[in-house]
Amino acid sequence: MDNTAKVEGLLKQLDAQRDAYLETFSKVHELLAQNLATTAQTKFESEGSPESPRSPRPSAFRITTGSTAEDRKQSEVPSTLQTSSASRATGEESDQEHDECYYVQVPLEPQTYDHEELREHLQNYKWDFGCKRILETVVDNPVRLQQEWLFPNTPGPADDRSHYSGYQIFDVGTDGAPLPVDVTQVESVTSKATAIWHAIKDINQPSKERKAVGRITTLRELSPILFGAVHLTMYRSFDVDELFRHLVDSESSSSHVHRAFSNDSRQQSSFVFSLEYFTILGDECKPMKWQLADRQEQRARHHIPITRCSSVIALSLSGKPIRKVRNPGRRVKNSSSYGHAYDPWAPWQVLNLQCYPDWKSSTDVHESSRNYVNGPEAFMVTLLGEYRDAQRRFDDIYRRITKLITPSLNFMFDASLRDALLFEDRDFTFSRRYFWAFQTLGIINDSIKSMIDAYDDAFPASVWDGTHKTLWPLLEPDAPRSAFYRRKMASLKQQFEAEIANLRALIDENNARRAEVRSLRDQLFSGTSVLESRKSVEQTEITVQQGHNIKLLTLVSIFFLPLTFVTSVFGMTNMPEGAHFWLFGVVTATVCVPFFVLIGSLNTTRGMKFWREKSGVGVRKMGELVGWVIGRKKRRDGLNDQGTKGGEDGNDGQGEPVTRSRSAQEGITMRLMKWGTGKSEVISETKDDEKKRVDSKAMEDNGSQSQDERRPSRLVEMLRQEKARGSVTGEEISV
Repeated sequence: MDNTAKVEGLLKQLDAQRDAYLETFSKVHELLAQNLATTAQTKFESEGSPESPRSPRPSAFRITTGSTAEDRKQSEVPSTLQTSSASRATGEESDQEHDECYYVQVPLEPQTYDHEELREHLQNYKWDFGCKRILETVVDNPVRLQQEWLFPNTPGPADDRSHYSGYQIFDVGTDGAPLPVDVTQVESVTSKATAIWHAIKDINQPSKERKAVGRITTLRELSPILFGAVHLTMYRSFDVDELFRHLVDSESSSSHVHRAFSNDSRQQSSFVFSLEYFTILGDECKPMKWQLADRQEQRARHHIPITRCSSVIALSLSGKPIRKVRNPGRRVKNSSSYGHAYDPWAPWQVLNLQCYPDWKSSTDVHESSRNYVNGPEAFMVTLLGEYRDAQRRFDDIYRRITKLITPSLNFMFDASLRDALLFEDRDFTFSRRYFWAFQTLGIINDSIKSMIDAYDDAFPASVWDGTHKTLWPLLEPDAPRSAFYRRKMASLKQQFEAEIANLRALIDENNARRAEVRSLRDQLFSGTSVLESRKSVEQTEITVQQGHNIKLLTLVSIFFLPLTFVTSVFGMTNMPEGAHFWLFGVVTATVCVPFFVLIGSLNTTRGMKFWREKSGVGVRKMGELVGWVIGRKKRRDGLNDQGTKGGEDGNDGQGEPVTRSRSAQEGITMRLMKWGTGKSEVISETKDDEKKRVDSKAMEDNGSQSQDERRPSRLVEMLRQEKARGSVTGEEISV
């Protein structure tokens, strides 16, 4: 605790010294800028240089070419104090670089807002879905909006965690130098949220001597009420609803800079970059409700808490457009037929909203030693800083995942550690770990690729040299101011290409690490498979042993089964009471010995095969026997049916059947007697007789009757015999 207090005290002293240094530096800078302005004005009046017909600003080329050696000596002092990074990269002379005519000269329009305007804006504005998700704790809480103070008004921690918010706000003057907006006194008295509100609500107040031509606003981890304040102060220059949607939506990184044909004039004059990737959750940091994040309360020692982070970088150019461009699209749906291009040297604002729940954001992107020639350069420097921060976050995730999957040095000496890595445990620890690492690195690679694609799509070569039709075109490409701008953009392009190359190298490193994770996972699966195979063999041996035990138990049970049967029979109450042990022994031997022989033979493979074959033969023989018995019964039933049918055919008109008690000769005599009486009635056949004849014919076809037993043959024989006797007339014979 003592060391912490000392560190905090030293940090406060360092902040105070820094504020004093910046204040002194600002005063020196203003004095030097006044000297430069006086020198340039004197040279301009002495030479009487005419204005360029294509630009309302005087040509810087004519001023510098007419300078004398004495004038250059006077400008050497400020150049040594204010040498920018761009001049060091390009090697240009400092007196030419700091000529104010190279920079934006038109100040931003003054604006100011108060507390009640913010309250009214929060109550009456029609918020869309993205804004409501960010401001839900404010706009959906009428009680909060009726409070006297919308912001925390006491120093220290706040309930809305606004004390974790960060801010950097710079006003850029006509010399291109960014000076920070100092609200430290407000923060020390009230709260950080109130200080941020005071910093963003006012621009170019009448009491301010140094007017700003541009403003750079960088805000980190804002509370909902501060997001509402940003919406109020920025919605005239930016489509803030669109910016909030980019923060909330879980989409890939994208660029929105080619929007000259948009129907919204704010989108025509603004240029937006949306970066979406991942970071490791910082200590005491908490992701916002609408952010995808690891929200586990209890974390293991090796756990890596990753959260999705987002950032929006936007540039707005004020003033009127300088060029009208026809829309080349064949199908114009959501855009106008004509677009507008805006002057790169117009008054500008750069807004950078960062939602990173960590402590890795850079605070030195916009140094006071820089000089921004216009808004596009400040926008590109801010974007470059975001790409560098993204690379640091990606590197941090890569190192943590590498540490997660790489065995420690004890791996070479500790056998238990090697076994733990080679064989999976019951919780599938390493399988889960490798799966998470493999998939996470793949998702991070997709995020990096989307950032690279967004950069490549947004900035073709024509943007860097100022020849693009809609994105920051140069009206005077041959002017020294334009040449100076191109040199600065060329330096930024080299830095961007270096960062893009680093990101591509990081993709290769992630792919190599993914291959290593895949190899570790395959080795884990192989080792686990071997272990499972060994366990399976052990389980098989146990199963075989259990089978032997069950077999032994079965044999014992079978041994006592016939004995139990015999004793049960002799234990019946209706058995003789006399003790005949020899009878019991004989029965026991007669029952048990064959049974034991049968069971013993069935217990061997050879005996089982023998009895299976014999059983098959016995079953077939039994089937044949049953078939023979059934066939014999059918034949007997067929003979009985035939005899019955013959009796029905021999009936007279009164229906007297021929029975088995009469001989064949007696039946013939009875029929001849009826025919001889002169009766000539014809015996009609009914349907039942027809059916019986069909059945009789079927029996004849099957050979169930012999040829001698057929009724038609006997009738013919009888007719022949009667004809021979002469007792049958021709008419009866024909009938």
